[in-house]
Parts: sequence; C-alpha cells; structure tokens
Amino acid sequence: MSKHTQIVSSIPGRTRFRVPMNHRNEHDINRVASSLQKSAGVHNVEYNVKTGSILVNHEHHAHQLEDIKDVMRDLGVVFADVTGANELISIGGGESEKSLDLPDAVADLNLRLREATNGIIDLRFVLPLALAWLGVFQYMTYGLQFELIPWYVLFYFAIDTFIRLNFSQQAPAN
Repeated sequence: MSKHTQIVSSIPGRTRFRVPMNHRNEHDINRVASSLQKSAGVHNVEYNVKTGSILVNHEHHAHQLEDIKDVMRDLGVVFADVTGANELISIGGGESEKSLDLPDAVADLNLRLREATNGIIDLRFVLPLALAWLGVFQYMTYGLQFELIPWYVLFYFAIDTFIRLNFSQQAPAN
C-alpha cells in the first residue's frame, strides 16, 4: 500500500498513523481501516484520506500496538525506516508533530538484514560494536582531544544502543 507510513503519536489505547501524501487513496486506506476494525482488541478506527491520518482506539495491553502493526504489514503497509528518515523531519511545525520510532526502524532493518544474510548479521550487536570500535579508533588516533566527538561519548552511545536494542520492551524477537 504505502511506503514510509509512520506512527505520529501513540499513547496507551490510542495510536495515530500517517500515510505519506503520494500514497493516500480512499480504497487502500479504507481497506486498512476495515481490517483493523475487525482485529481483536481494536475498539474503533477513524481515517481521513485528505490528511492521511488513521486513528486507532485499542486495548491498553503491551502487545496490542505490535498486533495492529502486524495487521497493517500483512496488508502491504511499510513503516518508516532509517532510509526514509529525511521524509519524517517536520519543518515549520505542520498540523501535527511527526516522530520516528527508531527502535522499530532498526528492528525492521535488522529483520531484513538477517533474512538477507541467513541470520549471520544482527544489528543489535553490530551497531553497538561499530560505535565502540569508532570510540577506540578516536582514542587511539586523537587521544583526549575535545574538538572532536570524544571517545568516551562514543562508548556511552555504544552501551546505550546495546541496552536499548537488546533489553527494551520493543526489542525484536528472534
């Protein structure tokens, strides 16, 4: 259906999706809304083709949003990922504040990469390892210089990324 559909806002029991302008048509959005309405745990679905907004009122339990996203993926919806990040930047404060769900984007990219490499490469380990390697390189090359990104900041990001990708509630299942 549409590339780079994104979650604009999500609170327990209420999630709003935004379909990009070039993929907004009555038939596809109605098909997604109808399928979501039939899903277990979904109370109500409203949509607006003109704005590309799909509002889903659903149960509050932790996995409901993932279930909703799975239904949408089955219908051909592709969620915004790292390659589409430039389309998600809000300039001039439009009608609503847009956001990129980075853990979901990394999980989606990781799933594709693992499928392409038959499970050899896992971004949950490669990304933090790359940041740590960059920290070591920065330290070995420039020492404690503070004009550049200090090595210890890169180590912090490596540890933080590892924890967020491996131990958060949204960590991808193997």
